[in-house]
Parts: sequence; C-alpha cells; structure tokens
Amino acid sequence: MGKVRKTKARKVKNAVVSEESNEEEQLSNDSKENAVQTILDQLQGASVEEKYCGLQTLAMFIEIPENIDEVINQGLVKVAAPLLLDPASSVRNASSGMLRNLSAVKLDICDSLMDQDIMTPLTCYFHEHAESWIPDPISKSRDEDIDTFVQCVNLLLNLCESSDLAVKYVGQSRILDILPRYLDMSLFGIDIVAAVLQCLFVVVEDNPLAMEKIKSNCQKQLQTLIYLEGTDPSQLLIKTLSAGVIINTHGGKLTTLPIEMINQIMSILAKTLSVDHRFACNQLSSQVPLKNTSGKMEDPPKIKDAQILDKQIKAVIQMLDAQQSAIEIIANICSDEDGDDINSDSSSENNEIDEEICQNGNGTLLTEDKLPPEVLEALVNFEVFQRVWARTEMPAQNVVMILKDYEGSQLICKKLQSLQTRALLCVNNMISSLPNASLGGVNGIYKIWVDAGKLVFKQREENLNLLESATAVMRAALDKIKLRDSDKASDISLFNDLAISDIEIMLTGIRQCEVPEIRSNLIRMIS
Repeated sequence: MGKVRKTKARKVKNAVVSEESNEEEQLSNDSKENAVQTILDQLQGASVEEKYCGLQTLAMFIEIPENIDEVINQGLVKVAAPLLLDPASSVRNASSGMLRNLSAVKLDICDSLMDQDIMTPLTCYFHEHAESWIPDPISKSRDEDIDTFVQCVNLLLNLCESSDLAVKYVGQSRILDILPRYLDMSLFGIDIVAAVLQCLFVVVEDNPLAMEKIKSNCQKQLQTLIYLEGTDPSQLLIKTLSAGVIINTHGGKLTTLPIEMINQIMSILAKTLSVDHRFACNQLSSQVPLKNTSGKMEDPPKIKDAQILDKQIKAVIQMLDAQQSAIEIIANICSDEDGDDINSDSSSENNEIDEEICQNGNGTLLTEDKLPPEVLEALVNFEVFQRVWARTEMPAQNVVMILKDYEGSQLICKKLQSLQTRALLCVNNMISSLPNASLGGVNGIYKIWVDAGKLVFKQREENLNLLESATAVMRAALDKIKLRDSDKASDISLFNDLAISDIEIMLTGIRQCEVPEIRSNLIRMIS
C-alpha cells in the first residue's frame, strides 16, 4: 500500500508541476505577444515620443536571443525600418542603432532583413539625408546625426557582407556616388571616414561595377589617406582601410599598382601589425574598474575618468579593427587566386608549361613560386609573417576576464577572438605562399604546428571557428614539411619528441569532433 501511495503522490506532484510549467510557458508567450503588440502600436504612433519609446523597447527586446524569431516573424522590421526616414533626428537615430544591432546578431538575420525589404528605406536614407549633408557644429542634434550616419553605414556593411542582393541594390542606387564625399577627414572626422572605408572595403571586393565607381569618384582621396602622417590607432585604421580599398579597386591584384605604392601599402600593414595588442590590453585592464564578490564595481569611475576610459577603450578597438583589416588584406594577397587567374587558360599545353616553370631542380612544385617577386620581397623585408603570427596569441586569461567583466570593454574580448581566428586563417595562406626560410626553416614550421596544436588539443576551446582555422594551420604546416635531400635528417628528427600519448590526444579529438571540416583536417593530418 505504501508503494502505491508513493507512486500516486509522485504522479499527482508531476501533474501539478506540468500544469504549472505549461501555465508559466503560456504566460511567457502571452507576455511576449503583448510586448510585441505594444511595440507595434508605439512604432505606428503619431508622436515622436511614442515612436522613440517603441524603438528603445524593441532595442532591449532583441538583446534576448529567444525574442529574435518573434521580432522577425511578426514583421517588426517592416514597421521599424521606414523610421530611418522620420523627420525627427532622435527617431532616425534610435531606428538606425536598433537595426544595426539586429543585423549584427548573425548572418541569417541579415537574410531575414532583406526579405522584409530593409534596403528600400536604407537606400532612401542615403539619397535623402546623406547626399549633401555636412555636420553642423552649432546644431543640437549634430552628434546624434553623426551617429545615425555611422550606424546606417555599418548596417549597410553587415547586409552586404551576407547578401549578394544587398550588394546589387547598392550598385543600382546612388550610394557609391554619395559615400566617397565622406572621405574628407577635415570635414567629417575619423568616425565617419573609418565607417565609410570599412563599408567600401567590403562592397568593392570582386565587384567590377563598384571598382569603377570608386576609382572614378575617390582614387585621389584614397591615395592621400594612405600617406597620412601619424601612428595613433585611428590613423593606422584609416590608412589600413584605405590600402585595402585601393587593392580591391584593382581586383585584388597588388602587382597592378606602382612599386612605390606597393611598398607604401606593405609598410602600412607592417606598422599596423607592429603594435603589441596584448600590451595594449594589459594596460587597459589596469584602468578598468573591478567588480567585488557581489558583482558590483568596487570604485565606479567619476564622469571625467569615465570619459578618459571610454577614449582608451575606443583606441584599443580601433587598433584591433586596423589589425584585423591588415590581416584580411594579407590573407588575400597570399591566396592562390592570382595564380589561378594567371592560368585561367586551362589547356593541357599551358598546364604543362606552368608545371615546368614552377618546378624546382628536384621536380617539386612550389606554391611560393607563384607569388609575384616584388610582393614576396616586401612580405619578407617587412617581416609580415612574424607580425601576423604574433596576433594568434591572446592576452593573459586574467586580462581577458577583467575586460569581459566591464560592460564598456566587452566588445574588445569579441574582437580579440575574431583577430586570433583571422590571424590563423592568414597564417594558413602564408605558409603555403612563403619559402621555408621566411618561416624560420623546417624547425620554425614544426614549431608553428606544435603551437597551433596547443590551441586545438590543450585549451579545448568551444570556438569552432578558432578550432577550424587552427587545424587548417596544422595541416598546412605538415604539408610544408617536405623531405628533401639537403635536410632529410632534420625533417625526420623533428617528431622525435612526439609521444604516443600525443597521437592519442589527436585521435580522441577526432572522435569527439562533430564538425566535418575540422574532422577532415585532423584525419588528413594524422594520416
């Protein structure tokens, strides 16, 4: 009898819990639906206050990932996007900030934004508000208008990065005729010029129509920007992005530029990557207020100190953005696309000739032989590989945690992870493109393999992009270590310190890995 009673008691209890759970879920759904309806009503309100309040509420609503689908499904973007054209500057600003944040959540969201016709009001914003606008020093809404423009440019950048249709829209509009006027530093300042350059850097790549428009509209301005004097983070960012846009307007072919400009661009990339990002983060972490055990700031900064700290954080972000852009440029330079383009005539006769040209005395095809001599010389002379490799190192864990705990510097942690991943991808390209001597010889390449392995097998990172790029570096390094008559003994001795336990760690990693690309890299590496 006792057992029966216990069973019944459990059944009744579970039923109650289940009913309570269903009720809570229903209340949650009802609450969410009510919130969405309230936002819709406010966005469609007649007063500036209503629309602004609705946008602010929506901005907070999308900070919760579970709410994103509801926002998309209920068509809130269709209602919020036209507010980019609202007569009130505060409404335009709130709309641009919210939409830009929404577009940055993930690439899939940008596709949904395109489906909800976001490009129509965004294009109209540039046509109506940006064609002749100049920041008015005495206007009360000056800072607000500048921020709105920057947010709209960043929104356009995010859309173009994920959607070919967005790029097509840009090409059919007057946007590429409007944006070049914003490259005047004296008139528009660092923030606007940097935002426009970042957008052009993406839109112009592999886009012949955009290449010609930018060449005709702002080639001289871009050349002026790469010769700016100064090495503070904002100037490095402007010069690096300008270099990237110039290269992209030439189809990514650096060798079509004058040799003087090639050297200037490579010098800019080297200077940008010479800044010690780990030291900069260490210094910043010593200025960031710490939290106590209860999660509250021990000594919140005063207004003046907070403003100084904000400037320091902005400088570090600009430095990281500049370095990531530099790395992307170098990765493209060291890709084999130029070689493929040269050999676009794929007749068997031409292939045989190319193989004969690219073979060294031992009959081995060397990928670095396809890199133009002037580009290879610049990469070696400026020690670009060493500078890129240094970007694969993160600051100390305690520094990262301090920056992550302070809301104002949380973005830096995301940018550090992105920089590390992009640097590894760039290293992968450079290993294939540079001669062994420029990589520290066979022993240096082996060290790269070991250090990349530590990222993959020792840290157990959950960042799949990082794991994929690190395993790609390991595989590229092993491919590079070839047995040659001159250093055969050295090659064989490289792996003397590799224990069976190390191989077992790799095999365990393969078994546990669920990502096909990473598994493929690991399997090919083991074999």
